[in-house]
Amino acid sequence: MLLAAVVEALNTYPELSTLHYEQMTDFIGLVRHLKPTLSRLETPYTGTPPASLSVNIQDFLAVSLGVEDDVLKHMWAAFRHTAWEDGLSPDGLTAHKEHTKYLPYFLKHGLSRNIAFYMLYPPLLVCVECMRHHRSSKNTSLRYTLGEEVSHPITVFTAHLGIVPGIATSAYCRKCNTRYYPNYYVHTQATVRSYYTHSMTIIQTSQHYYMAVDVCEFFTSMMANSWTSATNCARIYNESLADLSVQADLPASWHNRLRMEIEDVWMGFYLHGLLNDIRERRDSGEEVVLELPHDAASQGERLRPALQARNQRMIGPGQENWSHACNLCCWISTDAGTINQLRSVVVDGVTVGHPCCAVLNCASPLDSVKDHHCPDHLYLDRVCAVLDCANDVESGFKTCNILQHRNLEVYDRMQGKAMFQLKRRLERVRAIQTNDALSSTDAMPEADQEVYIDTDGLCDGKPETGNRKLRARFGRKRTHNEELCVSSCGIILGRATFFGSEAPNGVRTFLMKLFPTPASLPGVIWHDNNCQIVAMLDNDEDEHLRRYFDNCALPVDVFHFKSKHKEGDLNCGRNCNPSIWKDLQTSEGKWRFNSSAAEQTNAWFGGFQAIVREMQVDGYNFFLDEMIKRRNRMMVTKLQAEGQAPYLIPRDEIL
Repeated sequence: MLLAAVVEALNTYPELSTLHYEQMTDFIGLVRHLKPTLSRLETPYTGTPPASLSVNIQDFLAVSLGVEDDVLKHMWAAFRHTAWEDGLSPDGLTAHKEHTKYLPYFLKHGLSRNIAFYMLYPPLLVCVECMRHHRSSKNTSLRYTLGEEVSHPITVFTAHLGIVPGIATSAYCRKCNTRYYPNYYVHTQATVRSYYTHSMTIIQTSQHYYMAVDVCEFFTSMMANSWTSATNCARIYNESLADLSVQADLPASWHNRLRMEIEDVWMGFYLHGLLNDIRERRDSGEEVVLELPHDAASQGERLRPALQARNQRMIGPGQENWSHACNLCCWISTDAGTINQLRSVVVDGVTVGHPCCAVLNCASPLDSVKDHHCPDHLYLDRVCAVLDCANDVESGFKTCNILQHRNLEVYDRMQGKAMFQLKRRLERVRAIQTNDALSSTDAMPEADQEVYIDTDGLCDGKPETGNRKLRARFGRKRTHNEELCVSSCGIILGRATFFGSEAPNGVRTFLMKLFPTPASLPGVIWHDNNCQIVAMLDNDEDEHLRRYFDNCALPVDVFHFKSKHKEGDLNCGRNCNPSIWKDLQTSEGKWRFNSSAAEQTNAWFGGFQAIVREMQVDGYNFFLDEMIKRRNRMMVTKLQAEGQAPYLIPRDEIL
């Protein structure tokens, strides 16, 4: 604040001479912080400060500054134009950081007067839909000014202040029956929320809870870099960032929860990812807007259609780095004036999965992750758990009334209570990436895992071919694995969920979807089971399927060929020995490409098993695709720093 403004104010209003300089500067700071609220006192919006303050703001400022109402009125008359020179935008998170010292005023004196540190409004004062259709009309800003404001208390999760109470306000346009909210707008007759296309700094994760985008980004980064679960994200936030002193200053009438929960983390993660996806698509020229159902049973159900649509786009060549190439995964050579490009990828599976229908290879989603069968096969819940038995179960049991079958179930229940079984559960938990600092052996109850029992007792794994012993499967079934296609530099080009097994035909189908044209196929595709894939291709009666990979080298990676394939396997040696293709070696006799890139990437990807093991399929796919996208971006940055010249092959050249 300029001294000249102070001197002029004191000359004009001698009543202000008793004020301390700090009171004047605090007044300026508080008014600037409240500018979005004060702007709405003027109808239509003029861009200038209102002539007078509303009663609640007048009282709030007077009590906070410790001055009488008459003195406060003089302060407003004297300093309102100076204070108005700068202030918050309706979504001004950056400016909020500068006004942190004023937070106690809002907690002690503001909330009881319907004033909060975070006052969230629609980013508009007039209806854009009406303005768009009636640009030629006179006084349009007055005619289409939003009104009929409705406010409700909210909780805002921030990075710099922790958990802070706030107030969210929506406004209504009578002309077109549209209600505008801080993040989106809804037509009265519509059933969807249309999100604004500008960048947001605070997003609504559920009805009464908002989250700063930098918090969402922080959680996403922790997940991608250190396999941090939503449980631990919430715990870290509550223990490290939440300021407990805020609660001590709250009025007794405040009832909103001031603690982050696991659901808050996930809703913030998903919505942040969806908004980023829309922004990136708009940056590339697409005219898209995020639209979500308005009347949904929960925020999770509201997000589901958008998650499904994004997941569908990621199938096949959906990853942004799908056409990646660099010096480590692509060799460019010249032959008789022709430039040749040889790309190398590695395909491998990793044991990460989600609950799925118990029917082999059924990809229909479950209604609930606790279910054993999809809706189409739900009737099988009434069928005995003993394999190959078609009898109905008895009430309260998973087996029929045949004594031998019931004994298997009794044995299973007994083992669930035994000490050695508790130890076995602990081994299961420790076998995967630890994601919860307070986890216990009850984190994965054995009774809800895919467990096989035979007449000799507990069986580790699934039945082997030819084993005729009586066997039963208790617990839920999970997908078999995630199949990754990784360039030899470590960039993940795509993935697919395998439900039944990592069979050769499944790998072929995955590759044909990932590389849907012959031109898009890499020149080298490493896989530890390529010998069986080649044999399958050679015997296929469909010419298109048989010849699709004719221009690809299909070697077995060097380590597997030397250590896991029999020397007497002539077909493997003849068709998949990497030494067959001279271009795979440099002139010095070294291997040109890293054929173990997928296994190295699997070490990172496998860390998510503990996080995704109980996920519903839509969230599961969105989460893994988002993690891959984040890691790929980090890898590209690393490759650039190492001078490996990463670039994207234009899609229209190969699709």
